[in-house]
Amino acid sequence: MTTLFVSLFISLSSLLFGEQDSVELVFAGDAMQHKAQINAAKQADGSYSFNECFAAIAPYVSEADYAVVNLETPIGGAPYSGYPMFCAPDSYSIALKNAGFDLMLTANNHALDRRDKGVKRTLDVLDAQGLDHVGTYRNQADREKSLPLIKNINGFKIAFLNYTYGTNGIKVQNDVVVDYIDKAKIKKDIAETRAAGAEVLCVCMHWGVEYVLLPNASQKSWQTS
Repeated sequence: MTTLFVSLFISLSSLLFGEQDSVELVFAGDAMQHKAQINAAKQADGSYSFNECFAAIAPYVSEADYAVVNLETPIGGAPYSGYPMFCAPDSYSIALKNAGFDLMLTANNHALDRRDKGVKRTLDVLDAQGLDHVGTYRNQADREKSLPLIKNINGFKIAFLNYTYGTNGIKVQNDVVVDYIDKAKIKKDIAETRAAGAEVLCVCMHWGVEYVLLPNASQKSWQTS
């Protein structure tokens, strides 16, 4: 699991409403597990517990008003696997919830590691656990129902969108929807989200060169888009 934390402190209500409220958002990623971590999480009764993996960061995550994590593995059911085709036990997302994360970003290059079935099962598990999610959808109707995702956090209407550069060459088989990076789609989504009343919009992009912290030319091109 590679984890990068970014805190965003928002204090705009003094401009909007003459008040002094504030919001602290936490963004983290990537949440995934290799086979050795899966093996280490296995309990004597055959279940899996990942709570210990997040124990050190849980106080920090839980203190945020809303915490977002890139869930870079399907919750696709057994058999479980690590790199290069990830699939985590249900308890992995439970551990993320226990650590304080509220929103799972599901559009990333491993979203289709368990194909369409894995996408749907992941969303079912997250729904059952009461976790918010954005980026992949069971079908187009599900996407239209799910977006815009606007959360009222400390009085702020904050919206979230999530897109990925690709899915490692794996294609959608049937009707699931993965939000790929597409300028026309993103502009349309942003316009509709703002029209729905979002005051702050967080667009979460899964892109760039792995282990490179600076933006590449493609990413920089979005500054003028």
